[in-house]
Amino acid sequence: MQHKIGYIGFGGMASGYHCGTALREDVPFTPVAAYDINPDSRARAVERGLEAYDNLDEFLASRTFDFVLVATPNQFHCPMVCRALEAGYDVMCEKPVAMTSAEVELMISTAEKCGRLFTVHHNRRWDRDFMIAKQSIENGDIGKPFMIENRVHSADGAGTMNGWRAFPDHGGGMLVDWGVHMLDQVLYLIQEPVKTVSATVRPLNSEEVDDYSKIIITFESGLVAQVEVTTYSPITLPKWIAYGDRGALIVPDFSGNNAKVRRIKKGRFTHGEALGYTETEVIRRPQRNYRIEEWEEFPLPHSEIPQDWASLYKNVGAALDGKEELIVKPAQVLRCFKVIEAAVKSSKEGVTVKF
Repeated sequence: MQHKIGYIGFGGMASGYHCGTALREDVPFTPVAAYDINPDSRARAVERGLEAYDNLDEFLASRTFDFVLVATPNQFHCPMVCRALEAGYDVMCEKPVAMTSAEVELMISTAEKCGRLFTVHHNRRWDRDFMIAKQSIENGDIGKPFMIENRVHSADGAGTMNGWRAFPDHGGGMLVDWGVHMLDQVLYLIQEPVKTVSATVRPLNSEEVDDYSKIIITFESGLVAQVEVTTYSPITLPKWIAYGDRGALIVPDFSGNNAKVRRIKKGRFTHGEALGYTETEVIRRPQRNYRIEEWEEFPLPHSEIPQDWASLYKNVGAALDGKEELIVKPAQVLRCFKVIEAAVKSSKEGVTVKF
């Protein structure tokens, strides 16, 4: 079934990426209308053949569409999502979904009360680098993972947050801009309870918002994940590194090129003795060591793993038609936002937060 989209907010993301994606023949959506308080944005909507509105009530009452994408500045996400849900529309919201986890909970409860679909545009679950790392870990290439790192270092090495990203009252900062994507990937990959969160969230070159964050998450099994995002990176580190009990993987950058695994090909346990000590004597104690005798390396595929962010739209369309389960679930979005809040608390108070 082809679904018709009405946009609340028709700025850069909505008028560019979102509208362009909806116009693809393989995507079950058609853009038809947009509401925006900015005359330039409304003019842009008209140029693209959409009906433009400067009044939200009239927009929602038009019933010329059945699905709403909210792409306003962040501080308006919650009220706009709730208005659209209450008006009887299914809704997808741009990230970051909210200013607080309480707002996320309100959006979820409103969707449940109204019996509508609600999801968030976490399209980077379809990033090639993430899919390569996820597939390799799930295939058991490195054995049981015990440490995973995911990071974004800016391509040019140095910079500050710009546009709305520099305004704290707009929900700015690197953590909710890029960090929310990286955290969503990690939490989607590691679907087990979070035990603790420890973080540094701070400004380096920006005046009002964070442009450097490092978050360390410990999971119930003992697995540790680290997410790092920064605009200042004179030397960039690999996008993904993961260690397991049988090897490790590296994905250097977003492209997925040169991703590889190095794992144990041959190893054995040795048994012997080592000296130990009491207060009065030297004793011999049995000792068991693992000796790695040979490694093997192999590249991870990248060209055969397609990166198609429109897969999110395809899934949402199928979920609306009752053909597929929604991939980006509201409960997952809430979990991610609560980790973000725990990271901010950890950094501000200098403590490890029990989750």
